[in-house]
Amino acid sequence: MLAKPTASATLPAVPEALLIAETHHAEQGQHITPGQLKGRLRVTLPLATTAHAQLSA
Repeated sequence: MLAKPTASATLPAVPEALLIAETHHAEQGQHITPGQLKGRLRVTLPLATTAHAQLSA
């Protein structure tokens, strides 16, 4: 189960990040990296890393 993110106007929505991560895994056969998530979400690396950590929790 995913942990609920804290309220933040800058943190990407976890459901969007989850969809991106699941699609990447289905297409590539590998888990998405924070750097790849950064590009897909169009956010900074720290925000992508936070979203990635939420998905990995």
